[in-house]
Amino acid sequence: MRKSIMYLGLIVGLVVMTQACASTHQPINFEAASLDADKYVRKVDQFVLIGDGSLSMADRWRHRTKMNTSDEFLGALNRTIPEIGFVGGLRSFGKGACDMKGKTVSIADVGTYSTAAMADALADYQCPSGYSPLDLALASAGSDLGNHAAPTALVIVSDGRDMGDDEVEAARALKSTFGDNFDIYAVLVGNDKKGRALLEEVVAAGGDGYLKGAEELNNAEAMGQFVTDVFLYPDDDGDGVANYLDKCPNTPKGVEVDTVGCPLDTDGDGVPDYLDKCPGTAAGVKVDAKGCPIDSDGDGVPDILDKCPGTPAGVKVDAKGCPLDSDGDGVPDYLDKCPGTPKGVPVDKVGCPVEGIEIIGDEWVVRGKVLFDTNKHAIKTEAKDVLSKIAAFLVKNTQYVVEIQGHTDSTGTASFNDPLSQRRADSVVEFLVAEGVSADRLTAKGYGSSDPIASNDTADGRAKNRRVDFHPSGR
Repeated sequence: MRKSIMYLGLIVGLVVMTQACASTHQPINFEAASLDADKYVRKVDQFVLIGDGSLSMADRWRHRTKMNTSDEFLGALNRTIPEIGFVGGLRSFGKGACDMKGKTVSIADVGTYSTAAMADALADYQCPSGYSPLDLALASAGSDLGNHAAPTALVIVSDGRDMGDDEVEAARALKSTFGDNFDIYAVLVGNDKKGRALLEEVVAAGGDGYLKGAEELNNAEAMGQFVTDVFLYPDDDGDGVANYLDKCPNTPKGVEVDTVGCPLDTDGDGVPDYLDKCPGTAAGVKVDAKGCPIDSDGDGVPDILDKCPGTPAGVKVDAKGCPLDSDGDGVPDYLDKCPGTPKGVPVDKVGCPVEGIEIIGDEWVVRGKVLFDTNKHAIKTEAKDVLSKIAAFLVKNTQYVVEIQGHTDSTGTASFNDPLSQRRADSVVEFLVAEGVSADRLTAKGYGSSDPIASNDTADGRAKNRRVDFHPSGR
């Protein structure tokens, strides 16, 4: 009776221990992560998933075969990898594929990756058998991936059992072939310490990847991080440039960017194309926030072309940014108090003919501004100021030739007055030449008393008639 009670107690104890172990080692359920494809760019261009199909994968671990665990992990992994132009494939070793003939086989040939195609291939990854030639799978994966210059990753899912130096050497050979843009990652299914150590050596020989136990990847967050580590670079603004390279984060969606993630600025004016209202601005031209050449005075002509900067607001300007001068007298319309002045007429600062100018049709003359004493041809001091101004005008306006016309009053005879009027004209020509006017533009002619501008019956009138006039004409 006592033995029966002892046996019963032992059985109950074993049951309790079994239940306790079962409660702490439940099967691993893998969850796919939902990654926004627009928020990532490829870290690698090509990859191969390598599943262990050897006999040891038929062993049970956590209440299911390791093969089942491997298959479920690969399924969740496949549902997490975004379709953003990867080239990918699936290979097994041992047996793995139910219709497999050979020591390693491509279950999904390397090609354009799609979730659906990979899922179809995984449906045939169900039959563990044979030994564990991971070295052959690694070598074959290298042959599957023809582009040795492309960034590449291998992901091994295995228990790591029954392997050795050949696998490590195979990983080292792949690293030598593919170079710096190559890494191996491994997911350990089970808890075999030698298997873990072996896979860690393979990973270390294959680059900068890492090993994770399958139990570490049993939730969506962990799966998403694993996929990001192996396959992806975050690209938060979705411009196609990874965050770690992006010099202009937060670029608006849809904006074209350069290789460092900054919006294109085709004309190089500092304003990106998507904001630039004046594309094609010439190099070196200062622009405003909209990319248009700066127009400091707001006259519609940019500073780079504006020959008259600082034009008052509202003033109409020409193509060079200068205020309009409709009558061409040198005084802009907005200041011109005498619009319509005949072309070439000397004007004052408000656009009116200067004092002493007389307009005759389309011509102008200067009369009565240079006066002489009786019977004299010497230029008076007060006349020199007028002549200097006329000389300055003529030096500046070389389009004119001028007849210098000498006159007298009616006192005396024609035989006296005619030579006197000529001498008066000659003295003015001499003065103008001394002031810089070219002599070939000046003609001196005496008119005697024939053209009075005032009555010769009074002293005041006779004083006005003793003069030199100027009659310009274009040449």
